[in-house]
Amino acid sequence: MKSAEAILTLIELARGERQYSLESRETEDVLNIALALMTELAVALDRIDRLERVVAEREGMSTQELRAIDYSEGAAAEEREDALHALIARVLRIQLDPRARAAGER
Repeated sequence: MKSAEAILTLIELARGERQYSLESRETEDVLNIALALMTELAVALDRIDRLERVVAEREGMSTQELRAIDYSEGAAAEEREDALHALIARVLRIQLDPRARAAGER
């Protein structure tokens, strides 16, 4: 099972009423999406920086040369596409949660 499928399965299995802490559920949804994006971006930027520095040092190249390499086809491209779908599912999980729609709130 791919990561995005696992996230969607967990969302579908959720039970009970979704709890909110802010007065406006829409505001809370936007806040949750923004926080998820910030978390994803912080982790990704840290990992990218560390990997680029290690690879550039080991290969004796600059980070600019490393960033210019193109991997737009093949297994690496498919893995990036799967990762993108998983990211979208994590960030928009609040919008994918069927509990709010089932209660007629959306």
